Amino acid sequence: MPPSQEGTPVKKKDIAEAIFNFDPSTASKIPEPRDRNRLIASKPPVDTTKGDNKVTLLTLPVEIRHRIYDLLLVSRFDREENPSSAVGNTDQKKILVHMVTARFRVYRTMEPAIVQTCKKIYHEANPILYSQNVFAISQPGQMFRLIEHIGLVNLKLIKTLDLWVPWMAEPSPWVQLLNVLAEEASGLRCIKLGWGSFSASGSGPPKEGCLGDNLDFVRALGKIQGLDTLVISGFCAKNWPAYLEERMGVRVQTVCSYCHKSHDFERGDLNDEEFKSEKRRLEKLNREMNEDELQQFIDYQKGTVHLIP
Repeated sequence: MPPSQEGTPVKKKDIAEAIFNFDPSTASKIPEPRDRNRLIASKPPVDTTKGDNKVTLLTLPVEIRHRIYDLLLVSRFDREENPSSAVGNTDQKKILVHMVTARFRVYRTMEPAIVQTCKKIYHEANPILYSQNVFAISQPGQMFRLIEHIGLVNLKLIKTLDLWVPWMAEPSPWVQLLNVLAEEASGLRCIKLGWGSFSASGSGPPKEGCLGDNLDFVRALGKIQGLDTLVISGFCAKNWPAYLEERMGVRVQTVCSYCHKSHDFERGDLNDEEFKSEKRRLEKLNREMNEDELQQFIDYQKGTVHLIP
């Protein structure tokens, strides 16, 4: 691959074209899910490149190939663009499933077309595509459409889901989705689950429409097994964490709500004293908002003590 000009970043697309001699515009059509499932289930082809002096992707050591797959297939971005879409404090970006169309073809934080090049690369790279990314959904239909596209075999490769249940969500589709995940998504190891909420008075705990106290929802969630991590946030019933720990065999991490954090802001024309004063004001405001939400959470849970799954 020709060296890039000094100071010019190398894009993932450039890596794909230069190292793999691969042109995404001429990539063959992605096989239907059943074809991909047969590829996964079939025996990987024998490497016939031995004895050939030509350097190709398949002649590189497998460790290097896996590093290349990671660079191309794990969704990453500049977290300053949208910190809420980042995975923790990393530069990895959640895959917002509702924005993925045509089987990842337009999701430009990755270059997934590499898995189409040959069977061997498909076998090596496909598990990285699904197991190393975080898939975020806010509607059950988003996940059902993804499952339809990728097939049940690839669903079993997904390890991490970020689920946000909006205020006033219908419980039935969510219960259906959780049942499917319990039966089919055997590779799941981490779920981050948050409930949206809304107070009829504009302040205080939610009065209706929040699934954080829905018995059918929590019972379906409890059917999922094999997790290493379960994080629940937002307004959830008081007995839910203990119930889920017993049913799922995983320690549940709870967050009362999404905490308000102080973010850097532009100094603009402010002098040092004005800048410090504004910073103190924002920090005080954040503390007050967090204290208010904590009290709302406590008040909400007081009304759910009688709910036993």
